[in-house]
Amino acid sequence: GILAVKHFGHIGSFTMQATGRMLAWWCWFSAPLLVRAQIRIMAPETLVREFESSRGRIDGSTATFGAPFYGERILGRLVYGPSRGQQHCTAEDYLVPKPEEYAVKDYSQVKLINIVLVERGTCSFVTKVKVAKEKEAHAVIIVDKVDSQLTPEQIREIIMADDGYGRDIDIPSVLISRSEGQKLIDAAKRGVAGSVVVELQWDVPTGHTVVIDMWMGSASQANFKFIKEFKPKREKLWKYIKFVPHYAVFSMEAGQDYHELCSDVTGKYCAEDPDGGGGEAGSSFTGKLVLAEDVRQLCIHELTAQVTETARESLAKLPLAPVPAFSGKWWHYTSIMLDECPLDATKSEEHKFGKACSERVMKKVGGIDVAAVERCMAQTEELKLKEQLGSVAWSPSALRINGWRYDGTMDADLVIRAVCAGFIETPPECTQLVTPRDPFKGFKAQPAGVSFGTMATSFLVMAVVCFGAMFLYKRSLSKSVHSALREEVMLEVQSQMAQYKQLES
Repeated sequence: GILAVKHFGHIGSFTMQATGRMLAWWCWFSAPLLVRAQIRIMAPETLVREFESSRGRIDGSTATFGAPFYGERILGRLVYGPSRGQQHCTAEDYLVPKPEEYAVKDYSQVKLINIVLVERGTCSFVTKVKVAKEKEAHAVIIVDKVDSQLTPEQIREIIMADDGYGRDIDIPSVLISRSEGQKLIDAAKRGVAGSVVVELQWDVPTGHTVVIDMWMGSASQANFKFIKEFKPKREKLWKYIKFVPHYAVFSMEAGQDYHELCSDVTGKYCAEDPDGGGGEAGSSFTGKLVLAEDVRQLCIHELTAQVTETARESLAKLPLAPVPAFSGKWWHYTSIMLDECPLDATKSEEHKFGKACSERVMKKVGGIDVAAVERCMAQTEELKLKEQLGSVAWSPSALRINGWRYDGTMDADLVIRAVCAGFIETPPECTQLVTPRDPFKGFKAQPAGVSFGTMATSFLVMAVVCFGAMFLYKRSLSKSVHSALREEVMLEVQSQMAQYKQLES
């Protein structure tokens, strides 16, 4: 099939024709295990019997934004407010009872979270979840459109994508089929508000070790931030995790000028332009430059990843378990790379994104053979780029845990929860890294950049310092003026006295 993709940058916009391989940005290349939010019907019994064939269970697709409860089982009450015509896209469109108005028989001694049911259509998933959150939802179930013919199996293949405004969402959301969702809506309408009780869970496939596949871009600030925050957690679990880095590479039609988005004119291997300049005058950073750094980082990982004897011995009796290899040098290098080599064209070659700066950083990290990395790049560049092109994910920035697609915010704390849920026997280190979440409070992701409070405090401190400096300067100036005046007065008095003495004589 042919897919038209818009590319925007300082060079304007153009439409690039990509082959079926380009579809892999949105579709998984080998049908991985998908994150299935499991909804288990607990009450009423009449509704449980309607899902007898699935033993009371509904599997849905989890949003790529928000924070699922990985490794936990959470009980909640379902509530539904019929839409007044806006498809649950505005706060005024529907009403749901307040939490204190719920009365659930047999669950009066259990704290239940509030799960709001809404219907798909008109606005984005993010908008619907934001509106539900305003109505005190702790989780949201989105039911497919009224006229949808999608089966539950097809629904699970849908990716509930972020529309660009989902960063602040801190609750989980799930999309389910119309056939299953209509039963929940009907039950919520029939009974007393909140009388439908369900259990939410997000189970990760387990293993003796956990395999993490991460797709990224070497010039991506978002990936860089995640690596910096995840690095200390990864280091604590180095004996138990096999980490495999992948890089975002795609193909484009040959024979066109893509302003160095690709490694050459064939368009076989291309990467996103990190600054949108596309190689135009005034832009120092191109997709071609990113591809070179991608290969460099793959070589660093390949040359420095090590398997300890302890890990090898502990897994000797488990021949099917992947042996975890750890490259501390790769993590050190990638966690400082964009700080040391920013996408800033005004800086010198050794201090901006590119080969010269990369070599400086490798030497700074230490223990990386720069010459060996260069040889690896020269000898295996084609092979590595071909491998990356053949193993693209559903998004340029993605995670897979034990062969299962990770959904949710790319936050280091949330990801480590999913990782620790993936062990058959939980390592003791996980108890230090993960604490049970309060389901009644939204998940607080690590803030990106400086928070408003920090900024306000900084401005206040600066104002106090400036005021103090001005006060001291004023005092100093006042003393200087007084001293100068005193000296002038004394000189004038002395001059007058001298003249007086001359007149006397």
